Amino acid sequence: MNTENKAKIELWDKWNSTGGPKYPHNKVVQFLLRTYPNQIDRSNIHALDLGCGGGVHMEFLTSEGFLAHGQDISQSALETTKNRLHSKGLNYESLKIGSTHEIFLKDESMNVVICIGVLECIEPTLFATSLFEILRVLKKGGKAFCLFAAQGDFRCQQSNSLQLHGYSEQEIDEAVSLIQPLCTDIYKDIYMTTYESQSMAQKEHLLTLMKK
Repeated sequence: MNTENKAKIELWDKWNSTGGPKYPHNKVVQFLLRTYPNQIDRSNIHALDLGCGGGVHMEFLTSEGFLAHGQDISQSALETTKNRLHSKGLNYESLKIGSTHEIFLKDESMNVVICIGVLECIEPTLFATSLFEILRVLKKGGKAFCLFAAQGDFRCQQSNSLQLHGYSEQEIDEAVSLIQPLCTDIYKDIYMTTYESQSMAQKEHLLTLMKK
């Protein structure tokens, strides 16, 4: 492991030791419940939370009946997720250490992948590779939902301690052009929230993929 990767893992170990957010992102809830409205059907749906952090979305997946798998580069994140789920009597399928560009799962093993607030944390040069990995583990007809910072997001200023990267439209378009042959549908949207009388904007890409 090189010094840069070790420093990044230590950074996220420290951040994840706080437990992360308490509630799932409303866009994740919306996507999952619209895609799988019948809870009975979810008992056969394998779902990967890629970059699971403190486990807020793993908790939502398991409580809603999905077969949940989690992956994160931070051991602290995995421990926090385990403790969170065990404390509420919730079971998961697997939890592994790994990065977005090296997913531990087999080809075509997942029905759905969510990747929330993670892609802005990786090296931008690995963005397209990560999308290919997500598509690799998806079954045919499976869906992926990625939410990540866009250029102009106030959290991605030069001095941000987490080294977040806000992606430009050009970066998204270049990556999408590479994965297009593997998808039947690709939806690109922007989600923005403003604070302090609109003086700060949290601007995020919503990227939804359906595998061919």
